[in-house]
Amino acid sequence: MTVRYRTPPAPLALGAICFRDRPFPRFTAAASASGFPGIGLTVGQCVSALERGIPLDEIPVRLADPGLRLAELELVRLSDDGPTRHANGLVEELIDTLAPDRVHTAAFTGDLAAAEARFAQLCERHPETPIAVEFMPYSVVRTLTEARRLVAYAGTANAAIVLDIVHFFRSGSPAEELDEDALRHVAVVQLSDVSSRPGVDLAREARHLRTYPGRGNLDTIGFLRRIRASTDELPPVSVEPISDALESLPMDVVAEEVMFSTLNVLEQSMLDPAKP
Repeated sequence: MTVRYRTPPAPLALGAICFRDRPFPRFTAAASASGFPGIGLTVGQCVSALERGIPLDEIPVRLADPGLRLAELELVRLSDDGPTRHANGLVEELIDTLAPDRVHTAAFTGDLAAAEARFAQLCERHPETPIAVEFMPYSVVRTLTEARRLVAYAGTANAAIVLDIVHFFRSGSPAEELDEDALRHVAVVQLSDVSSRPGVDLAREARHLRTYPGRGNLDTIGFLRRIRASTDELPPVSVEPISDALESLPMDVVAEEVMFSTLNVLEQSMLDPAKP
């Protein structure tokens, strides 16, 4: 099965965690000014908007005015029965109100069997919305292979995968795994970059030390070329250079750099490497 959307998804989005602590209106203004057709939002950003006097049901209007779509809504945490279940509930309640292209989910506690069951239940509760599991080498679902296992277990048309370039390489996944079968379940390709830093663990690297696509030492062009070779159409792309340092810069500057660097790697990935 191929990932199905109710309406055509935004082909390019500025990821939610680019600006974790910035006001919602400034985030949307920066994304729109740089030409992004979509953005991502976290449940925390939605609550922050509410606290700033923006009703939750007004968020779609605030996005539509500058021509933006809500590409991704984060995050439902699988296998978590603690206080975060309330945040999970709010994410699920917002699905109908915000009509995102997809909802992201991940598992940080429990085991793979529990994650499978929770993922399948989540997919069944929201059959009209793609539910995309994000694998991370420091989470319960560590690899693309394990993410595909969750999708197969769910067996629903909306069960999907977040293919994050950093997690793909850091999990040791081989390029050969980016085949046609895997990619038909990919709801979004997330781009950013990193460079190896001795003594830095993978979770800290992923959550605090990323940079713009093509600026680190990941084989971004090879990654994108492999995807293009394995599918007729590039999946939607979300860009998320999660960085404490970049968050200290003006939002419009970061959004512009994200757009330019992303367009560059996408263009380079379309060139024939055999030709000079």
